[in-house]
Amino acid sequence: MIRENLLIVLIGGLLAVGCKTRKESGSGLESGSGPVVKLQTAGAPVNADSVMLTFVVYNHSDTVQHFCKWDTPFEPLLGKYLSVTDKAGTEADYKGAMARRVMPPPSESYILVNPHDSVSATFNLAKGYAVKPGSYTVRYIASGLSGLQAGNELKVVVPGGVSSK
Repeated sequence: MIRENLLIVLIGGLLAVGCKTRKESGSGLESGSGPVVKLQTAGAPVNADSVMLTFVVYNHSDTVQHFCKWDTPFEPLLGKYLSVTDKAGTEADYKGAMARRVMPPPSESYILVNPHDSVSATFNLAKGYAVKPGSYTVRYIASGLSGLQAGNELKVVVPGGVSSK
């Protein structure tokens, strides 16, 4: 009986130490302390074939932060990590590739963000999502894989009509 109780206490202690070590050695992306994601328009004219957006990751902390670039625009579009909905709430069809990954991500899959700095990637939303003329709300969906938190919602208007050239 004493041996069983001792074993339970030892296992509990190891689990507590393991969880604490994992949290301390984590990505530094715990809520409130990690990088902040912001989507913004890239300034280029918008049409159904070209919806250029910029994905910015800000580090407002005093320490270097890192995140996995998988499921972010910092690599070619290989998965559905954005929510793109029209005014009626209908989701735009995802037409991009889907990737299967070998876990865990290798070290070259991580991007460092220096203290009080940012990194950004510009991408064409229309290459991965079926957008047509109309108003859309675009939002990054935090997958957990990147370690980033969901960011702002961005309103995008894709103009319609036929040009008279």
